[in-house]
Amino acid sequence: MIRLLSIQPVAERGGSDHALLRMVRSLPSDEFDCHLVLPGPSPLAAEFHTAGATLHAIGMHRISTSHSRREWSAYAAGWPVAVTRIARLARRLGVTVLHSNSLHSWYGWAVAAVLRRPHVWHAREIVVQSGAALRFERFLTRRFADEVICMSRAIADQLDARAIDVIRETVDPNEYRSDLAGRFRTRAGIPDDVPLVGAAGRLDTWKGFDVLLEAFERAKAQRPELHLVVVGGPVSGKEAFATSLAMRASKIDDVHWLGHRDDLPELYADLDLFVLPSIEPEPYGLVAVEALASGTPVVVTAAGGAPEILERAAPGAGRTVPPQDPRALAHALAELLPAASSSSARASRSSRQPPSEMHRFAEVFRHVARRRRGDGPPGN
Repeated sequence: MIRLLSIQPVAERGGSDHALLRMVRSLPSDEFDCHLVLPGPSPLAAEFHTAGATLHAIGMHRISTSHSRREWSAYAAGWPVAVTRIARLARRLGVTVLHSNSLHSWYGWAVAAVLRRPHVWHAREIVVQSGAALRFERFLTRRFADEVICMSRAIADQLDARAIDVIRETVDPNEYRSDLAGRFRTRAGIPDDVPLVGAAGRLDTWKGFDVLLEAFERAKAQRPELHLVVVGGPVSGKEAFATSLAMRASKIDDVHWLGHRDDLPELYADLDLFVLPSIEPEPYGLVAVEALASGTPVVVTAAGGAPEILERAAPGAGRTVPPQDPRALAHALAELLPAASSSSARASRSSRQPPSEMHRFAEVFRHVARRRRGDGPPGN
């Protein structure tokens, strides 16, 4: 039995928690005993429990280049305390492998070094905000990771770790599927027959929702029947930015600005086109995979890992446009959206998501555990 302890310094109903849940679900329960360390209660606690994982709460902090001096001082003071508590937990559990579920999680490497346990570092970020941070994390992953899992080749290209595995995540086809079409539009009051483009994600300055609004206005000037729906809540600290976007959206006809939603599978199934308009390199773009699994074609910006999704997806999955180019995005919207829509047509679409690689998580953990015991092959 491989006893895995995964460390994540945030607990949120968002990308990293959902990604961790998908990974846990992919690991054979008869072979893996999964334990997760989070800074507090997880909004996905019930789902983790159903997946067979045990949750442990230990105070940790997220790092950010936007931290004040006081926040960095608090992080530095709390770091050794958290490392000590996690090490005690790992020793008590008899952990086989440590797993850090973020490039910005700086606790796991120290715990692994203290206990002399293998450490797998999961890189889910492209670091563009700080060259110093990237250099430091390149050093840490090179020196203190037995293996680094990257969500995309774009993430892997920024690192120079000793061993790197690119595992692009996919989603459960039973959860994201086209036959859910018709439900979301009914609830949201959007006509069934209008061409509908949509976007979903946390409202942050680099996500390009302002570019999408400008592109939609341009496209709607050519095709007045188009509608747009945007779902997602603000990133902490960006509430004022999110409010300004909502005010701008309220002045554009047929824009449905809906905030946080829990019915994303139904949303994707009811779209005619999904857009990921990021203006900085997107580490991967799982929302685009979710849309593709629902049969919905996508438009992504040609930066970071999102183009890799289309390279591996089924034919006709979508196209790329240059980042921060509302004119090119408007042209793609006007060209790719159908003349009319219907729930029956949307429900008949086939999944376009790339082939699954989720089984490879178990392979990596097995390989690292064997290699540290000395009875497996050498590293990659």
